[in-house]
Parts: sequence; structure tokens; C-alpha cells
Amino acid sequence: MPLVAALAALAGNTVVTAAVTDAWEAARKGFARLLGRGDPGTAQLAEQRLAETRDQLTRATGADLERTRTALESQWVTRLTDLLEENPGVEADLRALVQQVQAQLPARVVSAADHAVAAGRDVTISADRSGIAAGVIHGNVAPPNPPGPGPAAS
Repeated sequence: MPLVAALAALAGNTVVTAAVTDAWEAARKGFARLLGRGDPGTAQLAEQRLAETRDQLTRATGADLERTRTALESQWVTRLTDLLEENPGVEADLRALVQQVQAQLPARVVSAADHAVAAGRDVTISADRSGIAAGVIHGNVAPPNPPGPGPAAS
């Protein structure tokens, strides 16, 4: 059962991550087909839930976005755990779908919560009209191609 839970968690995260990327259409179609299991009514319900997921994520901003992501991911993990427990034969198909969708996701997806900013590239912080701008870095940050230890090259 731990493998089922791990696959469901990975798949739930994949649904939520893909929902706001260019990989969404392929992900939406694949997950709806898999969840529908050949039943048009079940597939339509899956399509509706997938559309609601994307809508909620595209409307959310700031700290609300991370809370929304977490809540939706939890819902998808539960749905996909149920799918795997009720239909053990779909495990290979779900695994293949997750790999297919993840291959289409942007190479570097970053996220932040609360009052944080996450970026895959440069961040510019500025203030105007006598405002104050500040930034704090937590964690490891290095410039690209940092010089090695030793005396500076001339």
C-alpha cells in the first residue's frame, strides 16, 4: 500500500502543478480518460473537477495560492488513491501518465508561500516615493560560475 500512496501523492502533485502550465491540455485529457475508466459520465465528472482545479488555481494569488494548491493537491491525492485501491490495474497507466505529463512541465518550477518570493532567475527590488525596499535571502545562493578558492586571477 505504501507504493499506492506514493504514486497517488506524485500524481496529485502533477495534476496541480500542470494545471497552470502549457502541459495542462495533455494532462487534463489524460487524467479525465484515466479517471473515467470508459464511463462517459465518470469522465465528464473528472473533466469538471479538473476544470475547477485550474479555475481555482488561476484565480488565487499570494498566500491564498499556496493554500489553494495544498487543498487541491490533497483532494487529488485522495481521488487518485481511491482510483488505485478500487482499480489496481490502472497503476501502470497512472505511472505512465504522470511521467508523460512531468516530461512536459517546465524544467524549473519554483513556488513560495506567505510573504515570500521565489524566482528561477533574477529578482529586482525597488521602491519609489520615499518608500523602503528590502530583501532577505535564506538558504544557499551563488552567482553563476563562481570563482574557485585561492588568489584572484588577474
